Amino acid sequence: MGPSRKGSQMNWDDVKIFLAIAQARGLKKAAAKLGLHHTSCARRIKALEDAVGARLFDRRPQGYVLTETGRDLFQSATKIRDEFNAIECDILGRDTRLEGTICVTIPNGFATHLLMPDIVDFMELYPDVTVEVNMTYAMKDLANREADVAIRHADNPPESLAGKRVGRVYFSAYASLAYLQNHDPVACPEDCRWLGWGDGSRHLAWPEKKKYPAIPVRGNLYSDVLQLAAIEEGMGIASLPCFMGDSAAGIVRIPGAVPVARDWIWVLAHKDMMSNAKVRTFIDFIADRFEGYSGRLSGGGD
Repeated sequence: MGPSRKGSQMNWDDVKIFLAIAQARGLKKAAAKLGLHHTSCARRIKALEDAVGARLFDRRPQGYVLTETGRDLFQSATKIRDEFNAIECDILGRDTRLEGTICVTIPNGFATHLLMPDIVDFMELYPDVTVEVNMTYAMKDLANREADVAIRHADNPPESLAGKRVGRVYFSAYASLAYLQNHDPVACPEDCRWLGWGDGSRHLAWPEKKKYPAIPVRGNLYSDVLQLAAIEEGMGIASLPCFMGDSAAGIVRIPGAVPVARDWIWVLAHKDMMSNAKVRTFIDFIADRFEGYSGRLSGGGD
């Protein structure tokens, strides 16, 4: 049975906060994603619980867990949100104006070490378009209408998305010159430190790591920008995109390391948004810029 009202009316903005907390399984994490203070989110959830006349979450050590009423509301609200997003995509997809705001989500390294000059050029060329940049890795940004365009590493993007495959990213193993003066990954690999990504054992299967099986993993940083900063400070060895590692001062490939082809790079949007003038123009513009980056992306690889 679905949640019942106590008398006050539910506020859709409160429901969106509820959905974010349910997906994040935590108040502070959801608040950070929404750009709100966690105390404000807590007040809005209390108001929503008052409106439905029931508790929506159980606060447990492992996080916020939906109650039965919360699960019912989550199911109904998710359906409404998805239907609204579909309507919004259909309407926005018909927009033929080169003005307004376009939200672009980009992995950290691409944003900070490759594409920012191109985004500046795009805004100079189209002064009536405001570009918002969000550094994330998730495809769900597009599905949930949290972004208009996503630049992603992916072999097979979801069928709901469309766009252009613009290149391939190559990785290699890097360390600072200062670190290699005191650590030899070939002669004494056990004395070195490999920096992983903090996601279980997936990084151990990377081709760059397989060449150095005796180097122990002693640190996890879930960002290529963080990993670059760490090796610049002499923390250890990390697998980095060649366009980042090759251009960093004082950073070199470790002995024996070569560029290894990894993921394809896509510039993507929801299919319903591909006829939107801002989206289509931005995708075409960035795709053209990627054509000039093949050497930096490959790092001399095939």
